[in-house]
Amino acid sequence: MTTEGHCNCKSVTVKVPALKESIVCYCSNCRRAGASLCSLNYLLDSSEVDISDPNGTIRSYSDSNTRSGNTIIRKFCGTCGSPVATFTPDSPKVFVKAGLFDYLAPPVMEVFEESKAPWAHVTKKE
Repeated sequence: MTTEGHCNCKSVTVKVPALKESIVCYCSNCRRAGASLCSLNYLLDSSEVDISDPNGTIRSYSDSNTRSGNTIIRKFCGTCGSPVATFTPDSPKVFVKAGLFDYLAPPVMEVFEESKAPWAHVTKKE
């Protein structure tokens, strides 16, 4: 079973397997790229992700200002600006932006917590 999401202007669509869990990223780069508290993502194998862009609106930003020193590729709709996905060139995984989909699977993990606002609590801590 697959689920489909889209950017704000519907120029870009993304099909992925059924979504069960998400990951919250608090790194400063994701916060700035999304102009938000954090980034909610689905971590998937790139072979599971079908990004359709019939009008060629997707743009890329090579983000080399990362804590790890690895360059990541941020894909976004060039028409409406919606973030679509983040790729690491040497990895078979892709972070697909959860906000593209009507259903938001609950987060099971938070990463780069040291960069989050002290009042931010997205997942439950036991």
